[in-house]
Amino acid sequence: MQKITVKDGDYNCPPPMNKQDWIEILSDDSFMSNNYKFALSIFYLESDHKATCKYLAEKYHTHPTSISGFITQFSARVQGKLNRFEVVKEDGSPNWWLITMTGKKVAGGLFEWRLRDELIDAMKHLSFVDSSQLKIDSLSTLVNFINDDLSEFIIGFRRARKTLSHKERATTAGILFRHKGDDSDWSINEGGHNEIQYHIFLRDDEIGYGLGFNAQYVPFNNDKTSLELVKPFVEAFLSIQDSDTVDTLKDRGFDIDLASLKSMDEGGYNLFGRVVPLFDNKLSLIEYYSIINDLKGEVFELYKLIFETANKLDMNEKSAIQEIQQPITNPLLQEISELLLANKNLILTGAPGTGKTYLAKILAEAWGAEHKLIQFHPSYDYTDFVEGLRPIQNEEGEVGFELRDGVFKSFCKKALKPIEAYNFDEVYERFIDDLSEKSLEFVTPVQKKPFKVEVTNHRNCKATPMYENASSMSVTRNHIQIYFETGKVNGWKPYLIPICDYIENNYNLKLAATLDTDKKFIIILDEINRAEISKVLGELFFSIDPGYRGESGRVTTQYANLQTEEDVFKDGFYIPDNVYIIGTMNDIDRSVESFDFAMRRRFAWKEIKAEDRLSMWEDQIGDWAEEAKQRLITLNSAFEDIQGLSAAYHVGPAYFLKLADYDGDFDKLWTYHLESLLFEYLRGYPDANEQLVILKNAYDLVEADASNDR
Repeated sequence: MQKITVKDGDYNCPPPMNKQDWIEILSDDSFMSNNYKFALSIFYLESDHKATCKYLAEKYHTHPTSISGFITQFSARVQGKLNRFEVVKEDGSPNWWLITMTGKKVAGGLFEWRLRDELIDAMKHLSFVDSSQLKIDSLSTLVNFINDDLSEFIIGFRRARKTLSHKERATTAGILFRHKGDDSDWSINEGGHNEIQYHIFLRDDEIGYGLGFNAQYVPFNNDKTSLELVKPFVEAFLSIQDSDTVDTLKDRGFDIDLASLKSMDEGGYNLFGRVVPLFDNKLSLIEYYSIINDLKGEVFELYKLIFETANKLDMNEKSAIQEIQQPITNPLLQEISELLLANKNLILTGAPGTGKTYLAKILAEAWGAEHKLIQFHPSYDYTDFVEGLRPIQNEEGEVGFELRDGVFKSFCKKALKPIEAYNFDEVYERFIDDLSEKSLEFVTPVQKKPFKVEVTNHRNCKATPMYENASSMSVTRNHIQIYFETGKVNGWKPYLIPICDYIENNYNLKLAATLDTDKKFIIILDEINRAEISKVLGELFFSIDPGYRGESGRVTTQYANLQTEEDVFKDGFYIPDNVYIIGTMNDIDRSVESFDFAMRRRFAWKEIKAEDRLSMWEDQIGDWAEEAKQRLITLNSAFEDIQGLSAAYHVGPAYFLKLADYDGDFDKLWTYHLESLLFEYLRGYPDANEQLVILKNAYDLVEADASNDR
């Protein structure tokens, strides 16, 4: 085994392979995946067969780490397949890239890579790019390719759809598109019948794909028509049709008939999509990966944006209805509302099945508050909740760490987001009009490199470095507005900052960024006692105190030295005044002891009793409600006669909702749900079986029936 050691800074070590080696590798269909073929092809098609991963990622609408990952994996497998050499760094770690590439450092951490001469010769010999086209003889073939290449993305898509559509669980199928047979020339994403849909078709030697608005049929739902179900998504798209995300896709050839969409009737269909031609049933890898990268990139961003906008429009409609409704009249909900307003922090405690989490959600909706539910568990920690270092991979495949906000810190930032910029719209339009007349030239803040700024067709900015063959970067209206309102840099910082400085110095920009102090934010910490509170909160133990809401409760976090200047909490973290915390917990949970006295005094406590929550049965269990009430009360009363048990062990009314599934069969409810729970309560009792019989008799109303006979 030949060992080739590469010195630090050397990106041109002697080639370990010849042209014939590469021809054999490239000709092995069992070895060459589509990913490998695509990555090699896009480098090959560049001038002199060289480029940076960053440039190629922008050109082909993907991420630099995807390209670097393909090359890294390909190179490692080539070394393993030949098994006659290894390329390593001076420290002994592998340097797979130099098997396939030579390179040079061009700026900062940016590298320009070139395919090895021997590999280039082999690709020319094989007409590699042309011969790597995919044979697409049916939609099933195309769908199978896409499902295979999107395997990792599909997991994220399923989870996102679950959250956006408020489903109990994600679809179980590990596919994006389901194609039932060759009698159909179109397919949609799994589970997407009544929603905005991922859609793909193959007809007339063309592949079309994008997001579909489908009012043609409704499976599994008889309450609404197809048009009623898709209408919120149509309205959502129309409300964001001028957004940067839509504009970006339009620039790539996506289009829709707006007139048809606006007037769509029952049975109608419209696609915001792009069409790719086939030639002799063949699809180039470049076009194939444009489909792949769109589906997991900007199309996915638009999918989420449409869904989120539809949800917000729905919430706004509900809020408008709530404004003309009467205030909270339910005594229990009113009491909880008053406790939370007065104390900022509230624990809802009580027996299992009393609907504590449901009450927290209902209160948030009654307040019109933005809310988020987090399920605590034993492995939940500070990194998940507040902030922490997360692994990232750069374009050379090297792994590092980046500070990321946890879910609570992100939630608090949202509560501080400004809601108004007084004259930004006017100033931006004036700036763009002026820029349309004459481009501007700036230099980057640190390296002082010149670049030119021009206007795009969609009235965004395009920054182009002033050197030969430089690629342009987009600085959008949204990037500029976010920077002015929050100080956060979302775009290309070296270009964004000079542009914003120019606007601020040359236009009368008046920012009246204000907070909507009436807008409430509720975070629901479900099963709060199941996590180790001190490990989750860290130094937030102080600022969570209701007396230290706002900037007076500012604390220095563990990662304070890594905060950027743009972070709203760069001078210390605090919980905004308009953020409220509701925790839920069961008193009988063995982990309840971890909730110490210091933490307890920071919360108000409200016990939710089983008898207080019988209203959850309304319109749910019909004619069985009265008998269920008698059984519940009698069973819970029987607990008082068992030493060691108390009201904390009561059975909550939520268990009885199962009667709807069992057609009112109380015996099935006992056998499949209650018996195992009560036996767990009695575990360790010397007379557990006898006590369980007593509880079963109480549940069956045996004593009550006997007394009636007398």
